Amino acid sequence: MIKSPFHITLLLCALLSCTQHKTVITAPTSPEDAEYTRFLDSIDSIIEGFYYYDFNDSIILPALEFYQENDSRRNLWMQARCHYLIGALQFGENHVSEKAAKNLVEALKILDENFDNSDDFETFRETSQQRSKIHYVISKIAFNFSNGSGCKRFAMLGLDCATQAHDTAWMARSCSNLGMIYERLGKAGEGDTAYMYCDQGMRLADADRYPLERAYLENTYANCLRHSHQYDSAIYHFNMAKSLINNDVLLYHKTFLEEAFVYYQKHDYPTAIAELEVAFQTTDHNIRNQSAAGLADCWEKVGDTMKAAPYLSIIKASNENEIVQRHHNTNAMPILNAYLQSLDKSDKSANIVWLIVIIFTASAVVVAFYFIWKKRHLNTIKDKDYEALRLKGRAIFSDRHNNKMERIRNEFNAAYPDAMAKLSAAHPDLSDTELDICILSFFSFRLKETAEIMHLKENTVAKYRTAIKKKVQTDDLEKIFH
Repeated sequence: MIKSPFHITLLLCALLSCTQHKTVITAPTSPEDAEYTRFLDSIDSIIEGFYYYDFNDSIILPALEFYQENDSRRNLWMQARCHYLIGALQFGENHVSEKAAKNLVEALKILDENFDNSDDFETFRETSQQRSKIHYVISKIAFNFSNGSGCKRFAMLGLDCATQAHDTAWMARSCSNLGMIYERLGKAGEGDTAYMYCDQGMRLADADRYPLERAYLENTYANCLRHSHQYDSAIYHFNMAKSLINNDVLLYHKTFLEEAFVYYQKHDYPTAIAELEVAFQTTDHNIRNQSAAGLADCWEKVGDTMKAAPYLSIIKASNENEIVQRHHNTNAMPILNAYLQSLDKSDKSANIVWLIVIIFTASAVVVAFYFIWKKRHLNTIKDKDYEALRLKGRAIFSDRHNNKMERIRNEFNAAYPDAMAKLSAAHPDLSDTELDICILSFFSFRLKETAEIMHLKENTVAKYRTAIKKKVQTDDLEKIFH
């Protein structure tokens, strides 16, 4: 049945994968900040590397209790980190977990309440990076519930936060995550969006610097190709993913499982069985159960029900456990939806605040312009016959009759009865002579002409003009009534 060199190679991979080991970590012996920090760093690196591990969330509880002794800024940051790691481990153990959702949302709330408006760039970057990780895990929980809108929202928040943190690795992971979500849960016609995110991620993560991130992107891209029935291209990218990782990483067996589906769809059941045998060696119960289901189906397809029987027993047991597990995890999505609603309310409140600020600012600008206009135009002469009046003043000046000043003053007061009163009220220190000089300046009479009309010397008129400018605080007496 399985005799080709290719099949033998896959069986060797299956045997080698038996050497896969889980990472073991022990809790610190002394309750000190430095010890707990190193301890949490180790767990974080395991989770970030998607390695198999041999411990559960309870190992972090002493650290959380240690940092809950007081709410200093340092302790609040570490509390958020503990809640994230507990939630990530709980999800890793159960895949769909109400407790995981509670811890992850609690981590976000601590960050939102205490580190949301930090002016320090480094703190802002670290906070954005931490949020990116949390949103990534939450989107996986939402994905397990086939909640397309929820997981898209959290995955997009993760990409935004990774971008704000300038974290290339998490930007690439978020792109891979979004590609997978749109490929699996997207609406009809959104397949191009999945390819777009994969391409974006591949531009960010080259295989040398970010092998794990590139492997996830290759895997997601291969699945996109698989669902569009481009089987040969899909196999190429699955093999690219496998070449970048080892069997201590969760993606290793997941890639064998998903590549087996390609061979199954091509009706190449022997090769599919060889791939599934490798995937079945995993300690991840989800991948193991799916591999068992695939092996049972493939062995039945080739007519060997005896070899299918043990896998059918595994499937039956896993289905019973899954019913119990989902019964205990049905409240995960309401928790996540409640957090999204709080974000929406916060966004609406922020939008209302910004709207109020904009309206207030616009009103202040309008009022300011009004007072500026009012100040400039309070004494403005508004008359279409302005030039005609000035011509009358010129005519009076050219006339041989006496009392030129009195006649010009009368013409001005007849045309603008309130102008002199407003000027006097605004500048009560102006004398009658100075007011007359203001009128003549309005008519644009030159220094010599003003001296002749008022029967004064030119230097005397010049002194009056200088005094008026100081009192009125203007350099242009012609516009004194404007």
